[in-house]
Amino acid sequence: MTTIQLPHTDAKLVYLALQLHLERPGSELDAESGGPRQDGLTHVEEELKPQLRMAVASVDVTAAQQERLSAALAGAINQLKSLPLLVAGGQRPPPRFDAVLRELFPEVAEDPENAMSLAGEMLQLRRRIDNVAATSAPAASPTTRPWWRFWGDD
Repeated sequence: MTTIQLPHTDAKLVYLALQLHLERPGSELDAESGGPRQDGLTHVEEELKPQLRMAVASVDVTAAQQERLSAALAGAINQLKSLPLLVAGGQRPPPRFDAVLRELFPEVAEDPENAMSLAGEMLQLRRRIDNVAATSAPAASPTTRPWWRFWGDD
């Protein structure tokens, strides 16, 4: 398990991304058993919610949860980038995501163009979380080489 420390704004961004992820039907179901996923993000959301007003929040995640969190952030980035176009077309984002966005980031509710800068911040956060995953992952053995590299240095 890895502990991720999130400054105040980053914690709000992660929480926002989790809302979009958890709003998708079946996002927390195991494909094989049909039951709840053991490595789902519901636990991360529950752990993060009471810490949203703190200066620094911390959540414990497994490697699988880190991957899913990165994917959730990517989905939220896409949603934020399309927000100005949605609003201009008279549409709204998914309800749970929209409610949390309005609550945590009222400046975006006032002017949807602010969502673009929020998407940029979220992209930087995603890269930092991916770097945490890369540094905490065990190193590959030096004898393993990519499948496409048929020549050897041996």
